[in-house]
Amino acid sequence: MSLTSLPVTAITIFTRDWVFPSLFCKLIGVFQGGSVFVSSFTLTAIAVDRYFLIRYPARQTLSYGTAVTIVMLIWIFGYACASPAGILSIIDVYYASDYHQYCGIFCEEKWPDFDGNRMRKTYGTSVLIIQFGLPLLISSICYWMIGRIIREQLEKRKKHQTLLESNQQKLENRKSRSSRMMIAMVGGLVLAWLPMNLVNLYRDYFLDSIHPSYSLIFAGCHVVAMTSAVWNPIIYSWFNPQFRSTLKNAFARNAHMSMRYNAMLLER
Repeated sequence: MSLTSLPVTAITIFTRDWVFPSLFCKLIGVFQGGSVFVSSFTLTAIAVDRYFLIRYPARQTLSYGTAVTIVMLIWIFGYACASPAGILSIIDVYYASDYHQYCGIFCEEKWPDFDGNRMRKTYGTSVLIIQFGLPLLISSICYWMIGRIIREQLEKRKKHQTLLESNQQKLENRKSRSSRMMIAMVGGLVLAWLPMNLVNLYRDYFLDSIHPSYSLIFAGCHVVAMTSAVWNPIIYSWFNPQFRSTLKNAFARNAHMSMRYNAMLLER
């Protein structure tokens, strides 16, 4: 997404013109859309895999070959879903008029029934469901079930063991941390992709009456959507006390070594 979506979209929005080779018009639609689908499908696969890992801990985890197969299927299906946008994208010249606010060369999707706009609406709605709706539903169900399993396990431990107050507090903190992480995962998916999908859906359904500030709104939503690439590592690290402890120790060790190095320089 960083290589195919952000630079091209930013340059196109700021220049109000298509400055890339004609071939890029078709390729960029597939690459941009494909990377978005792959990202969303991968997050969903992670949620499903995590559920089975917690639900059936005694079973063997995915083999390397199975994992590679799943990844390949995700990429094939993701880019297949994005291929219509690339196939139907062409270079078009617009002249300033009542319909077009800007003039210049643009890379646009030209659907066979462009005047009726029915196919564009159908595809846009399908993208909303496949790329956002289904992943959100599946991830929410998986994380909700994971949270329920963790709560049940903690309750069983409470019943079968006499816990000290400190251990009781640790269990409560673990349950609370797990719940917050599940909420953060689903919330991150919604915050990252919902604005972008709504803006695209608005374009598909109201192409003839796009607001002059649409480009700026699209740019903002696009930037928010691209941040989804880094949200998962941040969420995992924030809710992982071992990781935070290791990170703090690393910073403290580096700071100590830096102070010693500076002291040696002063002595010289």
